[in-house]
Amino acid sequence: MDIYLIRHTRGKVDSNVCYGQTDIPLTDDFTETFKLIKNQFPNLLTDFLVITSPLQRCVQLAKKLSASITIDKRIMELNFGTWEMQKWDAINQMVLQEWMDDYVNIAPPSGESFQDLSKRCQDFWSDIITSQTRQTIIVVTHLGVIRALLALVLEIPLQKSLCIQVDYGAINKLIYHTDITTKQAWTTVEYLNKNRPSI
Repeated sequence: MDIYLIRHTRGKVDSNVCYGQTDIPLTDDFTETFKLIKNQFPNLLTDFLVITSPLQRCVQLAKKLSASITIDKRIMELNFGTWEMQKWDAINQMVLQEWMDDYVNIAPPSGESFQDLSKRCQDFWSDIITSQTRQTIIVVTHLGVIRALLALVLEIPLQKSLCIQVDYGAINKLIYHTDITTKQAWTTVEYLNKNRPSI
Protein backbone atom coordinates (compact mmCIF):
# COMPACT_ATOMS: atom_id res chain seq x y z
CA MET A 1 0.00 0.00 0.00
CA ASP A 2 1.34 3.43 -0.99
CA ILE A 3 0.55 6.13 1.55
CA TYR A 4 1.18 9.77 0.67
CA LEU A 5 1.22 12.31 3.51
CA ILE A 6 0.67 15.81 2.12
CA ARG A 7 0.95 18.96 4.18
CA HIS A 8 -1.59 21.65 3.29
CA THR A 9 -0.37 24.74 1.44
CA ARG A 10 0.32 28.05 3.14
CA GLY A 11 -2.45 29.57 5.25
CA LYS A 12 -3.43 33.23 5.23
CA VAL A 13 -2.04 34.13 8.66
CA ASP A 14 0.99 35.99 9.97
CA SER A 15 3.99 33.80 10.71
CA ASN A 16 4.18 35.08 14.30
CA VAL A 17 0.66 33.89 15.13
CA CYS A 18 0.00 30.64 17.01
CA TYR A 19 -2.63 28.50 15.32
CA GLY A 20 -3.44 24.83 15.15
CA GLN A 21 -7.11 23.92 14.94
CA THR A 22 -8.28 27.41 14.00
CA ASP A 23 -9.89 27.15 10.57
CA ILE A 24 -7.88 29.67 8.57
CA PRO A 25 -8.16 30.15 4.77
CA LEU A 26 -5.36 29.54 2.26
CA THR A 27 -3.25 32.19 0.57
CA ASP A 28 -4.18 33.43 -2.90
CA ASP A 29 -1.40 31.45 -4.61
CA PHE A 30 -3.10 28.11 -3.83
CA THR A 31 -3.92 27.33 -7.46
CA GLU A 32 -0.29 27.65 -8.56
CA THR A 33 0.94 25.62 -5.63
CA PHE A 34 -1.62 22.91 -6.33
CA LYS A 35 -0.29 22.50 -9.88
CA LEU A 36 3.13 21.61 -8.41
CA ILE A 37 1.53 19.06 -6.10
CA LYS A 38 -0.59 17.50 -8.84
CA ASN A 39 2.43 17.13 -11.11
CA GLN A 40 4.18 14.99 -8.54
CA PHE A 41 1.78 12.08 -8.80
CA PRO A 42 2.19 9.29 -11.36
CA ASN A 43 0.01 9.76 -14.42
CA LEU A 44 -1.46 6.29 -13.96
CA LEU A 45 -2.62 6.98 -10.42
CA THR A 46 -6.36 6.27 -10.57
CA ASP A 47 -7.66 4.02 -7.80
CA PHE A 48 -6.92 5.96 -4.63
CA LEU A 49 -8.60 7.19 -1.47
CA VAL A 50 -8.16 10.73 -0.14
CA ILE A 51 -8.46 11.23 3.62
CA THR A 52 -8.30 14.77 4.97
CA SER A 53 -8.36 16.82 8.12
CA PRO A 54 -11.69 18.69 8.42
CA LEU A 55 -9.96 22.09 8.41
CA GLN A 56 -10.52 24.05 5.19
CA ARG A 57 -6.82 24.46 4.46
CA CYS A 58 -6.70 20.68 3.98
CA VAL A 59 -10.18 20.11 2.57
CA GLN A 60 -9.60 22.58 -0.26
CA LEU A 61 -6.56 20.65 -1.41
CA ALA A 62 -8.23 17.27 -0.91
CA LYS A 63 -11.20 18.26 -3.09
CA LYS A 64 -8.84 19.29 -5.87
CA LEU A 65 -7.28 15.83 -5.75
CA SER A 66 -10.55 13.88 -5.73
CA ALA A 67 -14.28 14.44 -6.00
CA SER A 68 -14.76 11.93 -3.20
CA ILE A 69 -12.97 12.54 0.10
CA THR A 70 -13.09 11.12 3.62
CA ILE A 71 -12.84 13.56 6.54
CA ASP A 72 -11.15 12.37 9.72
CA LYS A 73 -10.89 14.56 12.81
CA ARG A 74 -8.01 12.47 14.18
CA ILE A 75 -5.62 14.09 11.71
CA MET A 76 -6.34 17.68 12.74
CA GLU A 77 -3.40 19.83 13.83
CA LEU A 78 -2.43 20.24 17.48
CA ASN A 79 -5.02 22.07 19.58
CA PHE A 80 -3.29 25.10 21.10
CA GLY A 81 -6.27 25.91 23.33
CA THR A 82 -6.37 29.51 24.57
CA TRP A 83 -3.22 30.29 22.61
CA GLU A 84 -4.98 29.90 19.27
CA MET A 85 -4.60 33.02 17.09
CA GLN A 86 -2.49 34.84 19.66
CA LYS A 87 0.88 36.23 18.71
CA TRP A 88 3.65 34.13 20.19
CA ASP A 89 5.19 37.12 21.97
CA ALA A 90 1.81 37.99 23.53
CA ILE A 91 1.57 34.63 25.30
CA ASN A 92 2.75 34.45 28.91
CA GLN A 93 6.44 33.81 28.31
CA MET A 94 6.97 31.78 31.48
CA VAL A 95 4.13 29.42 30.64
CA LEU A 96 5.25 29.29 27.01
CA GLN A 97 8.79 28.33 28.04
CA GLU A 98 7.49 25.54 30.27
CA TRP A 99 5.58 24.16 27.31
CA MET A 100 8.56 24.49 24.97
CA ASP A 101 10.72 22.61 27.46
CA ASP A 102 8.36 19.61 27.41
CA TYR A 103 5.82 20.08 24.60
CA VAL A 104 5.54 16.30 24.23
CA ASN A 105 3.87 15.95 27.61
CA ILE A 106 2.66 19.46 28.49
CA ALA A 107 -0.42 20.94 26.82
CA PRO A 108 -1.17 24.63 26.28
CA PRO A 109 -4.06 25.87 28.48
CA SER A 110 -7.26 24.09 27.33
CA GLY A 111 -5.25 22.48 24.51
CA GLU A 112 -3.43 19.21 23.98
CA SER A 113 0.13 17.93 24.21
CA PHE A 114 2.09 16.45 21.33
CA GLN A 115 1.62 13.08 23.03
CA ASP A 116 -2.16 13.58 22.85
CA LEU A 117 -1.90 14.32 19.13
CA SER A 118 0.33 11.29 18.65
CA LYS A 119 -2.19 8.97 20.30
CA ARG A 120 -4.96 9.95 17.91
CA CYS A 121 -2.55 9.65 14.98
CA GLN A 122 -1.58 6.14 16.09
CA ASP A 123 -5.25 5.20 16.15
CA PHE A 124 -5.69 6.65 12.66
CA TRP A 125 -2.65 4.80 11.32
CA SER A 126 -3.80 1.49 12.77
CA ASP A 127 -7.15 1.93 11.03
CA ILE A 128 -5.80 2.67 7.56
CA ILE A 129 -3.28 -0.18 7.52
CA THR A 130 -5.80 -2.75 8.76
CA SER A 131 -9.12 -1.68 7.23
CA GLN A 132 -8.28 -0.11 3.89
CA THR A 133 -8.27 -2.24 0.75
CA ARG A 134 -7.10 0.51 -1.62
CA GLN A 135 -3.53 0.28 -2.86
CA THR A 136 -3.03 4.04 -2.63
CA ILE A 137 -4.03 6.36 0.22
CA ILE A 138 -3.52 10.13 0.10
CA VAL A 139 -3.64 11.86 3.48
CA VAL A 140 -3.97 15.65 3.45
CA THR A 141 -3.05 16.95 6.87
CA HIS A 142 -0.79 19.15 9.01
CA LEU A 143 2.83 19.43 10.08
CA GLY A 144 2.29 18.06 13.59
CA VAL A 145 0.35 15.05 12.33
CA ILE A 146 2.93 14.20 9.66
CA ARG A 147 5.75 14.39 12.17
CA ALA A 148 3.84 12.22 14.64
CA LEU A 149 3.13 9.60 11.95
CA LEU A 150 6.75 9.58 10.81
CA ALA A 151 7.91 9.18 14.41
CA LEU A 152 5.61 6.18 14.71
CA VAL A 153 6.79 4.57 11.48
CA LEU A 154 10.48 5.27 12.10
CA GLU A 155 10.19 4.31 15.77
CA ILE A 156 11.87 7.49 16.97
CA PRO A 157 11.00 9.65 20.01
CA LEU A 158 8.45 12.36 19.33
CA GLN A 159 11.03 14.99 20.29
CA LYS A 160 13.24 13.86 17.41
CA SER A 161 10.45 14.31 14.86
CA LEU A 162 10.96 18.08 15.00
CA CYS A 163 14.17 17.47 13.07
CA ILE A 164 12.08 16.38 10.07
CA GLN A 165 11.49 19.24 7.65
CA VAL A 166 8.03 19.27 6.04
CA ASP A 167 7.31 22.31 3.88
CA TYR A 168 3.89 23.64 2.90
CA GLY A 169 2.52 21.50 0.08
CA ALA A 170 5.24 18.88 0.55
CA ILE A 171 4.59 15.21 -0.18
CA ASN A 172 5.98 12.35 1.90
CA LYS A 173 5.63 8.81 0.56
CA LEU A 174 5.44 5.71 2.73
CA ILE A 175 4.97 2.13 1.56
CA TYR A 176 3.25 -0.36 3.84
CA HIS A 177 4.35 -3.90 3.06
CA THR A 178 2.76 -7.19 4.06
CA ASP A 179 4.18 -10.66 3.57
CA ILE A 180 1.35 -13.18 3.22
CA THR A 181 3.64 -16.12 3.88
CA THR A 182 5.28 -14.89 7.08
CA LYS A 183 2.40 -12.58 8.08
CA GLN A 184 4.94 -9.87 8.79
CA ALA A 185 4.29 -6.20 8.04
CA TRP A 186 6.58 -3.21 7.85
CA THR A 187 6.70 0.33 6.50
CA THR A 188 9.41 1.93 4.40
CA VAL A 189 9.93 5.63 3.67
CA GLU A 190 10.40 6.20 -0.05
CA TYR A 191 10.88 9.98 0.20
CA LEU A 192 10.27 12.98 2.41
CA ASN A 193 9.45 16.65 1.84
CA LYS A 194 9.10 16.55 -1.93
CA ASN A 195 7.54 19.72 -3.27
CA ARG A 196 9.18 20.36 -6.58
CA PRO A 197 7.86 19.49 -10.05
CA SER A 198 11.13 17.73 -10.93
CA ILE A 199 10.35 14.57 -8.91
